[in-house]
Amino acid sequence: MPIDLVMGFPIDKGAASTKINEYIAEIERKSSSAYRLAREHLRANAERRKTAYDIRCKGTRFSVEEWVWYWYPRRYRSKSIKWQQCYTGPYLIVRLIEPVNCVLQHSSKSRPFVVHFEKLKKCYAPMPVSWLQEERTPLVEIVFRDYIKTCASSQKNGR
Repeated sequence: MPIDLVMGFPIDKGAASTKINEYIAEIERKSSSAYRLAREHLRANAERRKTAYDIRCKGTRFSVEEWVWYWYPRRYRSKSIKWQQCYTGPYLIVRLIEPVNCVLQHSSKSRPFVVHFEKLKKCYAPMPVSWLQEERTPLVEIVFRDYIKTCASSQKNGR
């Protein structure tokens, strides 16, 4: 606590109430500028640390539509970490965010999420067909395919 608040302000100039209000405004302004300066320095330092970490990453590079396991360790009470499954999945890589992040999705209806490459491991098990291939089919091709099917079925029916 500042000594002026404990011992009181000297009463040599002006009203005491205006000095207290000015003092409080000054302390408020200084503390907000110090907080802003600290946040700027912390943000710059965090960006530097992330850049340095990403440069040191030498993991496996993955591609879109590749199936991977996601490292997601969970601690259960009274169970050794040795016997727990730390990898979940498999997940499909939907999109790459260069240089070291990617977007994973568990199924076509699940919400995609961003992860770091170092938390992934390639899945070698036989996997289902990617739902991204269906999304990439152009709309014109789908409409044309449906049109041909309806024409073929109408010719069979004699219309």
